[in-house]
Amino acid sequence: MAWQATWRPGGLVQDRPAYVALADAIAHDVARGLLTPGDRLPTHRALAGELGVTVRTIARGYAEAERRGLVGGEVGRGTYVRDAFGFAAARSTTDNLAALHPPIAAGPAPAERLAATLRSLADDPVALQTVTDTEHSADHREHRAAAAAWVAHGGFVPRADDMLLTAGAQHALTLCLLALVPAGSKLATTALTNPGLIAAARALSLPLVVVGSDEDGMLPAALDEVCSREPVAAAHVQPSFDNPCGHTMPTARREALAELAGRHDLWLIEDDPLGPLAPDRPDPFAALAPDRTCYIASAAKVLALGLRVGMLASPQLAYPRLAATLRASTWLTAPLLGEVLARWVRDGTAEQIAHRRVTACRERSVLARDMLADLKVYGDPGSPHLWIELPAPWSAGSFVGAARDEGILVAPGDDYLADRARPVHGIRIGLNAEVPDDKLREALTTLLHLVRLGPTAS
Repeated sequence: MAWQATWRPGGLVQDRPAYVALADAIAHDVARGLLTPGDRLPTHRALAGELGVTVRTIARGYAEAERRGLVGGEVGRGTYVRDAFGFAAARSTTDNLAALHPPIAAGPAPAERLAATLRSLADDPVALQTVTDTEHSADHREHRAAAAAWVAHGGFVPRADDMLLTAGAQHALTLCLLALVPAGSKLATTALTNPGLIAAARALSLPLVVVGSDEDGMLPAALDEVCSREPVAAAHVQPSFDNPCGHTMPTARREALAELAGRHDLWLIEDDPLGPLAPDRPDPFAALAPDRTCYIASAAKVLALGLRVGMLASPQLAYPRLAATLRASTWLTAPLLGEVLARWVRDGTAEQIAHRRVTACRERSVLARDMLADLKVYGDPGSPHLWIELPAPWSAGSFVGAARDEGILVAPGDDYLADRARPVHGIRIGLNAEVPDDKLREALTTLLHLVRLGPTAS
C-alpha cells in the first residue's frame, strides 16, 4: 500500500461546502489516476493544516468520500483509496452509464464480425505476411487508403498519403500536442472538454486556456479575444457530438472559427471520434481549413471498442513532425489493426456497424429525452450521451455518490473541466450498449427521482 502523504487537492471548488469540495477533489483525482487503489490519504490533522480548515471538515469530507465508495477507513490504518468496485452499493448490480459505449441495433455483434475477419485472415498467407511485415516501419498504403476512405465525408476527401494510423484517438490527440504546441505556448479549448485532452495536457505540462462557448460550440469572438492576449498555438475543437454535452457544431460556427484560425495562425485539432454517428454532419474543419487542421477519428467507439486504431489526417506541413513523433512514441501502429480496418471498410462491415449504431443512438436518445423531459437535458438527437444540468443544492460529486448508492454509475461534470476553479453542476450519462433497454429505463427513472428528491433526503 502506498502512502500518499504528499497528495493534496488541486484546489477546492469554492461554491460548495468545503467537505463536499474535498470529496469531489478525491473523486476527481481517483478518476485521473492521481490516486490509485491502496493509496493512503494524509491524516485529518495534516490535511486540515494544509488547507486551513478544521479537522472536523476533513473528517466530514473523508466520510462523504467513503459514502461514495471512493475510500475506506480502519482504526490504526487511516483512510485509503478503495478499488474501483469496492464500494458498498444498495443493489447487487451496477448499471454503468458513466462510460461512453454507443449502443447498437440488432444484428451480428461486432465481436462476431471480428472473429470471422480474423479467421479469414488466418487462412490468407499473403495477408498474414502483410500484418507481420514491419520492415519499412510505415503504415501499409492499403491501410492508409482505407482510413482515408472511412473518414471522408462532405467536402473532406483526404489522400492516403495524408493519413497516419495511431493506437487510438487518444494517441493521435497526444501526438498533436507533442508535435504542434511548443514550450511556452498554450492550447485553447472550451470549459467543458474531452477528459482525454485534459489528461494529455497535464502529462505534458501543457497549459490550457479556456475559451467561452455556447450550445453551438466555441465562440469565435471569445477565441479571437484569447488569441489576442495569450500565446496560443492551437485550438481543440469537437465538431460532432462533443464530449460531454453531445452537441454538433453548425456550419456557420465552423466557418467562423476556421477563418479565425487563419488570422491568428493557429493549428486546429479536430477531435471527431463520434463523427460517423452523425451522418448528416456539416463539412469538417479539415475541409474548411485543410492547411492547418489535424483531423482525428477512431474505430473504437463506432466499430468495436477493442479495435483501438486511430486515424490522423494531417496537413502536409505538419505531416513530417507528426510522423516523427509517432515513431518516437510507438514506432508503428500494429498492422493487424490496420488490416482489420481495411477489410471492414472494403467489404462494407464498417458502414453496416456504424448504421446500426446510428439507429440505436437515435432510439435511445428519444427514450432518454422523453423520460427526463422535466430536467435540463442537453445533447443533439442521436447523440450516444447526454448532459444533465443538476439543480441546486446538488453538486456533481454528491449526485454521483447518491446514484452509485442506487447501483448506477454516472460521470461527474468535474471530470470534464479544463479549469477546476470554475465549478460545474452537471453529469454526463452514456446510453450504453451494455445496459439493456429495461435496465436503462429503470436507471433513468431512478436518476429522475434522485434529482427531485434532493441531496438531503437522498
